[in-house]
Amino acid sequence: MLLAEFHLQAVNIIQILSLLTGLLGVALLAGERRYNGLVLALLMQSLMMGFNLYEELNAGAVAWYITPAFSLSLGPIFYLLVRVLLVPEQPLTYRDSAHFLPTLMALPLTPYLQWMLLAGAISQLIYFALAFRWLKRYHAAMAEREADTESKGLHWLFNTLVVLLVLLILDMVRVNLQSVTTEPFRSTWYLLDQSAFLLVLCVAIVGLIRQPALFNGLSEVEQTNAEPAPHEDSQAAAIFQALDSQIREQQWYCQPRICLQDIAGFTGLSVKDISWSINTGGGMSFADYINQLRINRVAELAKSTPDKTLLELAMDAGFSSKSSFNAVFKKHTGKTPGQYLTPLRARD
Repeated sequence: MLLAEFHLQAVNIIQILSLLTGLLGVALLAGERRYNGLVLALLMQSLMMGFNLYEELNAGAVAWYITPAFSLSLGPIFYLLVRVLLVPEQPLTYRDSAHFLPTLMALPLTPYLQWMLLAGAISQLIYFALAFRWLKRYHAAMAEREADTESKGLHWLFNTLVVLLVLLILDMVRVNLQSVTTEPFRSTWYLLDQSAFLLVLCVAIVGLIRQPALFNGLSEVEQTNAEPAPHEDSQAAAIFQALDSQIREQQWYCQPRICLQDIAGFTGLSVKDISWSINTGGGMSFADYINQLRINRVAELAKSTPDKTLLELAMDAGFSSKSSFNAVFKKHTGKTPGQYLTPLRARD
């Protein structure tokens, strides 16, 4: 009866759930500086969802629509969320409020819907490009320092942000195609769009609560890489050869979750020396180097211990999860572990 009285549709139920989920996320994540961008995004999302719900339930009776102006805030929200989450040393400041001035200036112009949507689309594309640059830098920095980023709860975060970016782009397309699509198609797309946003919202909140350990080295890595090389490039190959010999002999690569700091502790070399020698002398990132050694180790173990399962071989070689094991093999060999290792076992 209550739902019938307010004429709630399925998409309105999703909007209510999104609003409440956003407020719950604010309550759970507020207070941690690194999550300030996400808290801001959740607050704005809940506010936008509230206005959206009100305008849809009172369609025809609303004198002035506010939600079209929010199209100018989606880009800044996503950009600030990504920047603060990935680079906590650049927290939100009062100057960041300037990103939302176009939204305030657009409030009196919402009757010009098509122009508003066009301006929102341009704004979102610009901010999405800026946010994507942060994502690429973050991903590159992880590969520079961590051999198994997935094991530290970083891979899911990167993928979640990329999925969110894709959903925002699809939503931008949906909004700008409303005038040329039929009503059943618009309604279905809108429902799926809102449902997907709710799912990503829940994944992000639960993931950050359950796996709060995030990579903090982006600025450190970029600063280190920007500094002059510690030695002449001609020395890189010799240093890498000595380092490679020691790593292979001690089988440090078989240690799960190995990182540059661990190798530095074992050898007495600086992190910068190790990173530089592998990048310049070895011609690859730290992650690719360690994972290539692990692949070689798995191949050796597959021939010497044919009774072991693929997962047992992966654990013995230093992989910390089945998913990272599969992903690394696919990246380095173009094959799954089974496709790569089965012929090796068959030759014995």
